[in-house]
Amino acid sequence: MTAFFRRLLIVIAWLGAACALTPAFANPAPRIMVRAHLDPVGPVVAGSEVKLVVDLLTTTWFTEAPNWPLFTVADAIVTLPDEQADNLSEDIDGVHWFGVSRAYRIAPQAGKTYDIPPVAITVFPGGGANTPVQVMTPALKLVTTLPPGAQDMTVFFPTTGLTATQTIEPSKQALRVGDSITRTITQRAAGTESMLIPPVTLGEVDGLKRYAKAPSTRNIVQDRVGLVAGERTDSVTYIADHNGRFKLPPVKIEWWNTTTQKKETIELPGVTFSASAGREKPLFEIPADVMSQGLPHRIIVIHGGQLIAGCVIVLALLVVVGARVRIAMFLRRAKHRLSDARKRWLDSDAVAWRRLCAIARKGEWARTIPALYRWMDRSGNFGHPARLENLPREDDPKVAELADAVTVHFAEEGVARDFRWADTETALRRVWKRKRLQQQEREPLPPLNEW
Repeated sequence: MTAFFRRLLIVIAWLGAACALTPAFANPAPRIMVRAHLDPVGPVVAGSEVKLVVDLLTTTWFTEAPNWPLFTVADAIVTLPDEQADNLSEDIDGVHWFGVSRAYRIAPQAGKTYDIPPVAITVFPGGGANTPVQVMTPALKLVTTLPPGAQDMTVFFPTTGLTATQTIEPSKQALRVGDSITRTITQRAAGTESMLIPPVTLGEVDGLKRYAKAPSTRNIVQDRVGLVAGERTDSVTYIADHNGRFKLPPVKIEWWNTTTQKKETIELPGVTFSASAGREKPLFEIPADVMSQGLPHRIIVIHGGQLIAGCVIVLALLVVVGARVRIAMFLRRAKHRLSDARKRWLDSDAVAWRRLCAIARKGEWARTIPALYRWMDRSGNFGHPARLENLPREDDPKVAELADAVTVHFAEEGVARDFRWADTETALRRVWKRKRLQQQEREPLPPLNEW
């Protein structure tokens, strides 16, 4: 029994040691891996967009999203688009890795070899101590070239089309000392993101204080088309600190036309303006004894332009008050004339013709006949009162057909012959024009004024 219990104790000790060591083997410390590569690798033409793809992998999982910092590269624009990271799942050397991948966008603007520096990224792996871990991406090199003819460009900006507009506010060229003038230049590049458009150089001007505003950019996107163009606006405000004549220099914008493979230039004209010192003079001088005794006083300052405007307003009010009776009479006469003109227009043959056509097109025969007689009366070419016999039946069969239809309507108590009004309307229009021409030929010319 003693040997049996001794073996049992040894087995229990081995089981306890195995249980104590099992968690250590079940939860190994997470491993971290970082990869980075350029897409395309290069060399590439300056101005083309290159992706820096970064992969972060771990043997467990990430408890939080990695911290993706933004870095800078000289003579290049680096951005991190607001895009969702891609999930990764790979088997490497028999080990299963999980991770995420994101891509930085690099737009080189010169032809040279770029050194892409290492980027420190903080990750949060799970399954271990749950503490943040910082990893470094490998340093990379990017080789860019310039096409022939672009070596002398200050900034190489390739695009299929570029336009630039300039606005000056205020537009007047005479300012006072202390006034401001704002120069705004807007560039629009076809099929190019706004972040790739280089800024316009709006430098210092002697005698003016320069205040630059933050540039604004926007992408113009259309449904089913995608990116149409990018737009960038640069604006600078200048303030004149003394009187004189100033000139904002012309602006030259160079860009590379990828369609023609040639350098093109946009020139925006300069602007010349003058600033004068403000001249203010008190309307009344303050007596010296008032100033010496410290009595309350008020200084009234009136500019010449304000004085002229005030005099004009007062003069206009005096003219209106003095001529108010004549103005009232003129307004009454104008009202009567307008009323008479409207009445004559409503009683004219043109209005009667429009009403006749509108009623006849609806097929309301009972209303068409009164409208027809009303038009003939207003026309004055068919007798007073108008008679149906005065319609020239022999000239046009359609007119005769209309006259017969009216006769049948009265003879058979509302039963009229079926005919097309469109053809009849055309025939009546010809009769109307012919009658008016005959009437004009019969009427003599008005007598000349004799002195």
